[in-house]
Amino acid sequence: MSEVDIIGNQARSKEGRGLSVRGGDSDKWITIQKNTFQNWINLQLHGSGLTVENLQEDLCDGVKLCTLVSALQQKPSIGRVIKKPNNPHQFLENVTLALNAIAADNIRLVNIGSEDIVNGSLKLILGLIWHLILRYQIGKTKFPPKKLMLAWLKAVVPDCQITNFTSDWNDGVNLHAVIDYCQPGLCPDWRQLSRQNRLDNCRNAMMIAQDKFDIPLVVRPEDLASPHLDDLSGMTYLSYFMNVDSPGYLATLRNVNAINTQGGRIDDFSSSWNDGTHLCNLVKSLGQNPGSISPNHVDNIQTGIDCGRRLGVEPILSAKEMADPEVEHLGIMAYAAYFTHLKPVKSLADKAIIDGNFSNVYVGQEKTFRLNIDDDVSAGDFRAEVIGPDSIPPVRLNWSGRTATGSFTPSEMGQHRLNVYCVNEPLASCPIPFKVSSDRSKVTFHPVDRCPVGVITELKVDTSSAGQGDIRMEVETPNGHTMNLPVVYRQSMYTANFTPAEVGDHRIFVHYDNEQIVGSPFVAKAFDPSKVNVYGLEGGSVGRALSFTADSQSAGEGEVSVVVAHNGVTIPSQVITRQNGKHNIDFTPQGAGVYRVQMYYNNVEIRGSPYTLEIVDSSMVSVSGDGLSLVPVNKTASFNVHTRGAGGGNVSVDITSPNGDTVPCDLSSDSGGVLVAEYFPTVVGDHTLRVLCNGTEIADSPYIVKTYDTSAITVTDLPDGYVSQPIIFSIDVSQAGEGQLQIMVNNGNLPNDVEMVQSGVYRISFVPVEPGVQTVDISFNDEALPMSPLTCNAVDLRASIMEIPTLQPVETQSTFLIRSLASDASVAVELMAPSGQQVPARISGNGTNGYTVEYTPREIGTYIVTASLSGIQIKGSPFRVKTYDPSLVKVSKIPQGVVGTPTKFIVDASAAGEGTLEIAVSANGRNIPNQARALGGGRFEVSFVGREATRHKAVLTYNGEHIPGSPFWVDFMDASQITATGEGLSLVPCHRQTHFTVNAPGAALPDLNIRLTGPDGREVPTRIRDVKGDQHYRVEWTPTSIGDYKAVIEYADMPIKGSPFTVKAFDAANVKISKINQGFLGRPNSFTLDASEAGDGNLEIQVTADGESVPNYVRQESDTNFRVSFTPQRASKHHISVCFNGEPVPGSPFSCGVVDSDRIHVSGEGIKMVPANVLTTLKVDPKGEGDGDLSVRVFTPSGHEVPVRVSGNARSAFRADYTPHEIGLYKVHVEYSGVEIKGSPFTCNVYDPSLIRVTSPGRGYLGRPIHFQIDTSAAGTGDLEAEVKCRGSNVASHIREIGRDRYELSFTPRDLSNHIVTILFNRFPLPGSPYHVDIIDSNSVTMSGEGLHTAHVYKETWFNLDLHGMDENDLEVHITSPSGSEIPCRLSKKGHVCRAEYTPLEVGQHMIDVYFAGTRLQGSPFVSQALRPQSRAHHGRRQDSQEGKGDCIHS
Repeated sequence: MSEVDIIGNQARSKEGRGLSVRGGDSDKWITIQKNTFQNWINLQLHGSGLTVENLQEDLCDGVKLCTLVSALQQKPSIGRVIKKPNNPHQFLENVTLALNAIAADNIRLVNIGSEDIVNGSLKLILGLIWHLILRYQIGKTKFPPKKLMLAWLKAVVPDCQITNFTSDWNDGVNLHAVIDYCQPGLCPDWRQLSRQNRLDNCRNAMMIAQDKFDIPLVVRPEDLASPHLDDLSGMTYLSYFMNVDSPGYLATLRNVNAINTQGGRIDDFSSSWNDGTHLCNLVKSLGQNPGSISPNHVDNIQTGIDCGRRLGVEPILSAKEMADPEVEHLGIMAYAAYFTHLKPVKSLADKAIIDGNFSNVYVGQEKTFRLNIDDDVSAGDFRAEVIGPDSIPPVRLNWSGRTATGSFTPSEMGQHRLNVYCVNEPLASCPIPFKVSSDRSKVTFHPVDRCPVGVITELKVDTSSAGQGDIRMEVETPNGHTMNLPVVYRQSMYTANFTPAEVGDHRIFVHYDNEQIVGSPFVAKAFDPSKVNVYGLEGGSVGRALSFTADSQSAGEGEVSVVVAHNGVTIPSQVITRQNGKHNIDFTPQGAGVYRVQMYYNNVEIRGSPYTLEIVDSSMVSVSGDGLSLVPVNKTASFNVHTRGAGGGNVSVDITSPNGDTVPCDLSSDSGGVLVAEYFPTVVGDHTLRVLCNGTEIADSPYIVKTYDTSAITVTDLPDGYVSQPIIFSIDVSQAGEGQLQIMVNNGNLPNDVEMVQSGVYRISFVPVEPGVQTVDISFNDEALPMSPLTCNAVDLRASIMEIPTLQPVETQSTFLIRSLASDASVAVELMAPSGQQVPARISGNGTNGYTVEYTPREIGTYIVTASLSGIQIKGSPFRVKTYDPSLVKVSKIPQGVVGTPTKFIVDASAAGEGTLEIAVSANGRNIPNQARALGGGRFEVSFVGREATRHKAVLTYNGEHIPGSPFWVDFMDASQITATGEGLSLVPCHRQTHFTVNAPGAALPDLNIRLTGPDGREVPTRIRDVKGDQHYRVEWTPTSIGDYKAVIEYADMPIKGSPFTVKAFDAANVKISKINQGFLGRPNSFTLDASEAGDGNLEIQVTADGESVPNYVRQESDTNFRVSFTPQRASKHHISVCFNGEPVPGSPFSCGVVDSDRIHVSGEGIKMVPANVLTTLKVDPKGEGDGDLSVRVFTPSGHEVPVRVSGNARSAFRADYTPHEIGLYKVHVEYSGVEIKGSPFTCNVYDPSLIRVTSPGRGYLGRPIHFQIDTSAAGTGDLEAEVKCRGSNVASHIREIGRDRYELSFTPRDLSNHIVTILFNRFPLPGSPYHVDIIDSNSVTMSGEGLHTAHVYKETWFNLDLHGMDENDLEVHITSPSGSEIPCRLSKKGHVCRAEYTPLEVGQHMIDVYFAGTRLQGSPFVSQALRPQSRAHHGRRQDSQEGKGDCIHS
C-alpha cells in the first residue's frame, strides 16, 4: 500500500475526534428534497418573472427570498429590498429582511441565520424552506403535521395501511387509491395494479392528479418511485390533496355530509366546529344520543367525542383544542373522515313518531293517540306513561303492524305529561304536556260500530257518574227517516233495542235532559252479509297461489274474513281490501284434493258459504324421452308424460317452431297409464315445448327442443398431399342447425385441427405421417354424413438428405450433395450472396445416386441456400454458408516486451468474415499462455506475459490458415527494478516546488516517459534530471491548485509498477475560520471551519488556557464544513491553534477572552409580569466581571422592537427602562460584550386589566345564584381573583371557565344586605371594582283583587301585585282558558303596586300562573271561575280573620 493510500481524509482534534472532509456527491435523498423544494418555490414565484435554478446559490443575495416571502404572505412588499445587490453586506441586508418577515409571522427559525443563507449552506436552506412549506403549504398547527396527515390518509384509504411518506408511496398504488377516494371512478382498479411497475404507476397517478385536480408535479415520478424518497418531499406533494378546498378536503366534506342526517350542511373543517354542534349532529346521525347543545363549547365537543368513542372512533384532538377558533383543519378533517365508514342510523329517540291532538282532554274520558315506529325496532321496545299532578293513569298500547294506538283515561284535572320510551330512552318529542279539564257531562254511550241488517242490536247509555236523568235516543236512517227508540232504565244503565232495515250509516242521537251528550250523534254502520257476492273461486294447482274476489259494495261497510280447510287442516289465507268494496282473497294450496272455503262478513257467515273446489298438483307431472332435447327434422319425435299422484286435471302440450308456427302434437295413453306425446318437426332450430296440467305449466316447462338436418351440410373435395404437409378441406354446417360435428382421420389414429372460418363454416386440416390412402369419417350429432367417408393419397418426400459445408473460404469452389428416396422428384436450388445477388450453381446427378451442386463464393458474409424437391423445401432449408478471407486479418505493431508485464497487441478480423482466431506464443521451445479479449466488431486484444528476457514467437491462424506476417517475433527486457518514490507522489502543498525520484537501473532515459496532469486535466510541466548518473532520475514540479493530480510513469510505453499515481494537493491558506467571539465561563463557545477550498487532508485543532489543554469538540455540518466548540473552565484568555496537514492556517493561533456570565445578574419587574402603558425597569449587574458593553433589546409579541433606555456602568450596575403597550409575552434579549448572558432571552408578561369586560347584574334575589360574566380575552395572561362580602363577612363564590378567556363568577346571597364584589386581575383591581349588588326577596310580593277568584265572560277583571319596590320587568303572568289557550294580560305599575288586567272569553276555570324572577309565587297557579254575565259565584273567597281586608294572598 502506498503512502497516499494510508493518508486519512479526516479533520481530527487533539483528543482524537475526527470528521471526514472528503469530497463527493451528496446523499440521493438530499438531491430529491432539493429538487422538490426548488419546484415548490418556483410555483410560488410564478408570475413574478423570477425562477430558482440552483437552490444553493439563487437565494444568497436575498432578492428571490424576499419575493418568495412576499408571495407567501400575500403582501405587495415586506420592506425595502435591494433589487440589485452587489456585495455581501447588501446580501445580508436582504436576507435579514426576509427572515424578519418570517419571524413576524410567528415562524420560529432555530440555528438558521442570514449568514447561512448568504454562504449557501444547503442543509440550512432546505430547513428554512421546510419551515415555509409547513406554515404556508401544509398549515400552521400545534400538532406534528405528519401525524395529522397520516391520520387523514389512514381514515380515507384504510386498506392501504399507510405508515409513512416514503416507502409506502414508491409503487404508486397508494397514490391511485387516494385519487380514487377524491373522485370515485378515476382509479377503480387500483387494487389490481402490479407493485413491480413502480415508475409507471407513479407517473400515471401523478399525471391523473395533475390533469383532474391541477396538482403540480413538485416531486418527479422518478423521485416518488425512488427508495431514497424523503419524508419532507412526500409530505409536500401529498399536502396538495389535503389543503383547504383540495380534492381530498372536498371529498371528505362530501362523505361527511352524506352521513350527516341530523344537522345542516357542513361547509368546512375549521371554526364552524368550535361549538360542538357539527360533531354532536354527526354522532347523532350514527345512532348516538349526545343530548342538547349547551352554551359550553368544550362540554359539547367532549360529549361528541365520548359518543364517537362508543362508535369506535378515537379523537385526534382534545375537546379544548377543537374549540380553539384558530384550530387547523387537518386534525378535524382526519377525525371526521373516520366517521364516514359508519352508516347513518336513527337514534332511539327518533325511531317513532307520536300523532295525536292533546288540546281537549277531559277527566274520565279516554284519550287516544297513535305511535308509528321504524322497521328496525319492535313493539316490545316501547312503553308509555302519563303523569298527572297526583296520579299516573295506565296507558295501553294496541299494536297493528308498525302502528300502535295508545289510550288512557285521566282521573284528575290539571297539567299532565305524556312520555313514550324506546328501550328506556324518551322519544325526541317527549314529554308532551297537556291539560286535563273536568267534563260537565259524565254520561257515556256504549257505541256500536257495526250491526247486521234485520238483527236486533242493543244500545246502552251509562249515567253512573252523572246521576239519573232523562235519556232519549233517536235514530236517523241513511235515507233520512227518523225514529225514536224505547229506552229502559236498569241500575244506572239505559238500554234500547235497534233493528236496522237498510245498509248504511245510522246516526244515533243521545239526549240527556234534553241536551246531547258529548260525541252525539253516534254512527252505527249497518251491513247485510247476504249481499256479499263471491266470484272467481274455481279449481287450482298445488303450490300456485289461488285468488278470488268478494264484492261487498252493496253489503255496507265491513271486513271480510275467510277460513280455508283441507283434510281438516286450516290453510293460511290473506284478505286484501281494494277500492269500491272489492276484497281479494289469496291462498296457496298445499296438496291435491277438495278444499272447503268458509267466508264471513263482520264475523257473520255470508250466503252460499262454505264453498268447495278441487286442487290438482302439477308438480307431480313429469316428462321424459328423446323428443325433449335434440331431434332430426322430418322424423317423428316422442316423449312420455307421467301424471300419477297429480290429482285430476287435463294435460295438454303446445309446441312452437322457430318461425312461430304451431307444431301439432298427438297425445295417447299406453297400457301403464302414461301419456305418449308425438310430433313431426320440419324446420331447423329451437322449438318451444310447453306441458300444461289444468292450464298450468308443469315444473321445468317450457322445454327447448333443438332440431337439425344433416342433409344441409356441404363438404369440399379432399385433395391429395404429402407426408408431413397439411391436407386441408372445409365443412359448412351453417344450415344444419345446432349439433356436434365429429371428424375422425384414419379411424382416429391421426389428429386433426378444426378452425372456424365464419359462423357455421370450418376449415379442417391434418398432417399425414405415413404415405398412402388417408380416410376421413364425418358425423353430425352421431349421424354419419351421406358423403362420409372421404379419402385422399399422401406421398412421402421426407427421405431427402442434404450434405453441405457451413464454412467456406472465398474464391474457392464449394460442393454439396442432395439425396432423396423419391426417384421422380425434381430438384431446385437457389443461392443468394450477402449482397443479395443470385449466385450461379451447377446441378448434376439423379434421384438414385443423388444430386451434386457446385458454386464459387466471391463475397465475405453469409450465403443463403434454398433447396426443394418437387416444390417442397427440404427439411432445414434455407441453409446458411458463411465465407471468410484470412488475408484480410490485420495485426497492430507488437511493442517491445517487458518481463512480468503484459505485452498487448490488436488483431482486427472485422473485414475477414466469420471464423476462428488461433494464437500460439512460445519462447525457447516452451509455450507461453496468452489471452484474447474481444473488443467488439471483430477486433481482439491479445496479451501475454513474458517471463524471461529473450525473443518470443507468436503464430496467428484464422480458420486454420496463417494470416499475413505470421509468425511474429517480440524481444523482451526485464524492467522489474524500475520504481518511483518521494514526497512529490503523496500529499503536497500548493505553490511550493516538490519532487520524486525514478529508479531505473539498466534503462535508457529516452524510453522513460513521465506525464503529470492537474485537476483540470491540463498537463503540468515537469523537469527530469539524472541525479547520480546511475539511472536515478529526479522529477521536479510545482502544484498550482488544490485537487487530485495524476502522474503516469512509463518505460518503453509500459507503465511501471504503481503507475498512474494519484497526488493530492492542498492549500492551508484557503481554510476559512469564522469570528471567534468572547467566551463565557462554563458556557460552550464555538466557531466554524470551512475547508471546502483547501483540498483533502487533516485538520488539527488545539485549545489552551494558561498553558493547559482545553477539550474541544468537532461536529461536521457538511462535507467540508465543521463547527468547533469548547467550554472554558477558567476566566482567562484562551488560545486556539488550527493546522491543516501540519501547516498552520493564516492567523493561527487565535485568542479568545472569557468572562463568567453566571456572575451577571438580571433582576426587576421588566422580566416578570407588568401592566401595559407603565414604565418598567430591569437591572443588570456584571458583578465585577470587567468592563463590557450592555445591549438590551425588547420585542413585542408581534415582533416589533420596543425602545429601551440603558444607563449606568459595569461598576455601579446597569439599568434598562422601557414602556410596553402591546398585550402579550415580550422577549427581552440581554447581551454583555456581544454575547447573550445566561437566561436570555427573558420573558415578560404584559397585561392590561382596563381591557377586561365585566357584565354585572346590579341586583339579585335572595337564595338564587347571581352571575357575573368576565371577558379577559383582550387583557392578556394573568390570574383572576374575586372576593364577595356582605356586612363585612366573606360570601362563598366560585369562578369557572365558560369559554376561551371567558369566565363566570357566581355566588348565592343569603342576606338582604348590599353585597360588595371585588375582582382582581394579577392582583390589580378591575375598572369599576368593587361592584355593589342589591339583594331582593321575591317572597315579599303580595297579591289581591277579585280577578284572582271570580270573573265574568267578556268583562275585564283585575288583581294587584305589591312588589315592594322590586322591578316589574321580573314579573310574568300567564292566564290559561278552559280550552287551553292563553289569554292576554296587561300589566301597569303605579308606585310599588303592579295591576294585572284581563278579559275571560270562556265560561269555566281559568288558571293564573304568576312568576317573579323566574320562580313561581307561592299559591300559584290560582283558579278563577269565569261565569256567564247573569251568574253569581259564592265560592272561592278566602275569609280573613280581620274584617274589611277582603281577599289577600301572601306569596
